[in-house]
Amino acid sequence: MDRRFGNIPQPNPHAASEIADAARHVESLLQGNNHEHDLLTDSDRFPLPGVDIPNIGEAEEVLEEVDTPVEPVHERSDDETYDGAVGGVVDCGIEYLAFYKSFRDVTRAPAPGRWGIFFIRKRCFALATDMSFSTGESFSQCLDVLAAFLYSHELYHYRFDAHCLQMEASGGQPVYRPYRRLVASRPINEWHEESVANFYALKSLQQSKNIAYPASICDYLWDLVWHSPGAYAGGVDKRQSQRKDQMAKQATAAFGNNGPSVWHGLLESVVRMGTNLSIPREPTISGHLHLNNCPVYWIDWVKGGQSVLVPQAVSCAEIGGDFIKRYLSGVLDHKSDHSYYRIDNGERIKLPNPHKTDLKNNEFYNIIGKAGMTSRKFHDERARTSVWKKGVPRMPVLPPRIGPHDKSR
Repeated sequence: MDRRFGNIPQPNPHAASEIADAARHVESLLQGNNHEHDLLTDSDRFPLPGVDIPNIGEAEEVLEEVDTPVEPVHERSDDETYDGAVGGVVDCGIEYLAFYKSFRDVTRAPAPGRWGIFFIRKRCFALATDMSFSTGESFSQCLDVLAAFLYSHELYHYRFDAHCLQMEASGGQPVYRPYRRLVASRPINEWHEESVANFYALKSLQQSKNIAYPASICDYLWDLVWHSPGAYAGGVDKRQSQRKDQMAKQATAAFGNNGPSVWHGLLESVVRMGTNLSIPREPTISGHLHLNNCPVYWIDWVKGGQSVLVPQAVSCAEIGGDFIKRYLSGVLDHKSDHSYYRIDNGERIKLPNPHKTDLKNNEFYNIIGKAGMTSRKFHDERARTSVWKKGVPRMPVLPPRIGPHDKSR
C-alpha cells in the first residue's frame, strides 16, 4: 500500500502529551469550573455515551498504538461463530466500534494516561468480517476502509473538543464540559454531533485521485449509518447545516444564561465555526492542536488470552424458531437429518442444528441471503419486532439475494 493503514497519519506522542498538559492548565483557570460535576458514579471513568465496555477490574486492558503501515491480519472463517457486531452498531451507534477519549480526561480509565481515538479491536474485526461476507471484498481491504471511516468519525469529535479548548483559552469560560453533560442527558436523537461526525466519515470515503475505495464497501458503510440509531442515522443526509446549528445552540445553552445577549450570540457564532472539519487545511485552529496530533490506538479487554467482550450473537434456537417460523412464515417442507422449511418468498431453508448454541458465519449468511436480507436489515428488524415477537410476519416479502457475497443492497 502506498498509504498508511486506515489513512491514519504517523503518531506524534510528544504533541499528545503537550495537548493534555495545555488542557489541564486552561481548565484550571476557567471561571466557575467545577470538575466534581463531571464525575460519574464510577469517578475513574470518563463519560461514554453509546459505548459499552467492561468495568474496571473485569479483565486486562490491552492497548496498542496504530503506528504501523501494515494492517492487522485476521483470516475470516466460515466456521467461526457469527459475532453480530452489526447489531451493536444498530443498537448503540458507531461508538460501539470506536470512541474518542478527550485530552481533558487523560487520567481516567479506560487507558489511564492516554487520550485519543480508540478502535475496539474485537468488534472492528467482527464488523470487517461481516463486511467481507456481505461485499465479497477481502477482510484486509474491509478492515482498512472501516478504520478510515472510524478514524474520520472520531477525529471530528477531537476537532470540536480542540476548538472548544481554544475558545476557553481566550474566553475564560468553560464550554466543552457543560456541553458534553447536556448532550449526555438528552435522548440519542439529539446527539447532533454524531450525525455530523458520520457525515464527515462517509464523505472521507468518497473517491479521489489519491484514494479509491471499493464502491461495495462504501455502500455497506452508508447502509450501516442509515440503520444506526437516533442522530447517528442522520449522517447519510448531505445537508448538515441544521445539525451544526443545533450543536452550537446546545453548547450555548449549556454555557448558561449569564452575561449580555450579545455575548451569547458571539459564542454561538464561534461554536458554529467549530462544527466544520477540514483535514487538508485547518484555518480556525492553532497548529498546536493540529488534527494529526490526535493519537490512535487499538484497545481490547482480555482474560486468559481471550477477549471478554460479549458479542451480539444470534442463537440457533432464535433462527430456527421465531425468525424462520414467525417472521418468515416458515412452513415445514420435509425432514431428513435436518428440518427444512419453506419461507414466504418460496425459498427452502435448512434449520440449524438444534443441539448447537450459536450460528456459524456460513449458516447465518446463507439463511439471511435466502430471506433477501443484509445483516444490517436483519438486526434492524430484530430490534423493530422485539426479537420477532411484534409486527410479524414481515411485510413486504423480499426476494432472495444471490448469496452471502451478493453486492446488491
